[in-house]
Amino acid sequence: MSLEKTRIITAWFETADYPLLLGSADLGISLHTSTSGMDLPMKVVDMFGCGLPVCAASFECLSELVVDGKNGLTFSDSDQLADQLMDLFVRKPSYLEELRKNVIEEYKDRNWEKQWNNTIRDIFISPQQH
Repeated sequence: MSLEKTRIITAWFETADYPLLLGSADLGISLHTSTSGMDLPMKVVDMFGCGLPVCAASFECLSELVVDGKNGLTFSDSDQLADQLMDLFVRKPSYLEELRKNVIEEYKDRNWEKQWNNTIRDIFISPQQH
């Protein structure tokens, strides 16, 4: 592949900026699919921890994380996603707020910072730096 006139720039967020970025959104979209049907999209966990409902591509075990109609919506194709976006942002915006309230209630004791500190902080930051 020849990319002579292409420049690729990747952004880096400091740990504290990532939940702020997610929290500033109205809705998260997950296009993650699983070839094994057994792995869950961790970005959705991040989104939930920031109070963000999601529209997620459906696959075998996704219901363990995204409860369709409660903390988000699942879709099987682009037409279904487009219809969900129209519902949430145009036809029934109160439904988006209902999903957000459900996520916040579900994760009120499991926010992003608590999940980070309890689960993986020590993997990335030595205990002396806390």
